[in-house]
Amino acid sequence: MNKFIEKIKNISEKYEKIAMFIDMDGTIIEYTIYPANETDVKLAEKYCEIEPIEIVVDKLKEINELSNIDLYILTLSKNEKITEEKKKWLKRYVSFIPEENWIILTKWKKYTPENRNIIKGKTIEEKLNKYNHAILLDDEQKVLKEAKKLLDDKIDIFHISSALI
Repeated sequence: MNKFIEKIKNISEKYEKIAMFIDMDGTIIEYTIYPANETDVKLAEKYCEIEPIEIVVDKLKEINELSNIDLYILTLSKNEKITEEKKKWLKRYVSFIPEENWIILTKWKKYTPENRNIIKGKTIEEKLNKYNHAILLDDEQKVLKEAKKLLDDKIDIFHISSALI
């Protein structure tokens, strides 16, 4: 059995109801780098063409079979157009995660550059009234550290590298 899946199963045995939050860019979808002045336009135009990281998506499908874990997408978006493109991508590649579990935080509506690293932890904290525990899978160290600092023993954090080995 894969080590990452084994860790998630061990967590699932400790808690009655778990929410697992999964980032998109660099976590389940290839991270594409564009020149800074072109990023928003290129992402809005080409987001649906970016390939999924299939090994991670396959592991999420397996985790989705665990009856006490609900999967959520928790991602940031630079603008409304990219938010819409992310929804199209999710429908195409991870339709096993219900649309009502897609949390796409759009810049200037839900987050700012100042709260960027803590907004995911705060969003998870709001959901914990329905769950005994949370898991966060993300590619950004600062986001993971801030979530752990905020939620302490209520969350297990995993860098994407854990799911790739």
